[in-house]
Amino acid sequence: MSFWPNFSRDLRRIGEIKGKGTLRTFLESILFDSGFQALVAYRMGSSFRRWGWPLLPAICRRWAIGSCGVDILPQARIGGGCYIAHGLGLVVGGTTVIGEDCTLLQGVTLGEARFSELDCPRIGNRVTLGAHASVLGGISVGDDAFVGAGAVVLEDVPAGNVAVGIPARCRPLSDDQPA
Repeated sequence: MSFWPNFSRDLRRIGEIKGKGTLRTFLESILFDSGFQALVAYRMGSSFRRWGWPLLPAICRRWAIGSCGVDILPQARIGGGCYIAHGLGLVVGGTTVIGEDCTLLQGVTLGEARFSELDCPRIGNRVTLGAHASVLGGISVGDDAFVGAGAVVLEDVPAGNVAVGIPARCRPLSDDQPA
């Protein structure tokens, strides 16, 4: 995953969400949007890691934690078009994989279920993770799924399903049912 294609896709998506032009979106996001700033720091750190520069990924990560309140390990893989809304308290573990065009809200945790097992979740494309949702362990969340606020997900979520509750239970997400 290279920096520029994913970064430009992130910027395009935030522009679509905010409904503003490219230059205005970039300036507002880079100056005032902590979720976007943390995502840029992650993308830079991840690139530095791939290039074999060991210290710079840690600096980018520490900056994002201190300035944005967001902790994304540079080993994680995040597809383009990611949108972090109100990212404060968000944590993304090292082996997490996040697909394209996903939305992560504040307080989301994506990580290991147990310290003895280093498996992290695999999140599909166009997935929305609600505020303070926790997705733990080597599980999969399918494309177009929705994880509700405060849900604790410990089992796979099929594509197109909504997962809510503690522990989370799944049901199909359809247009005629409220989320």
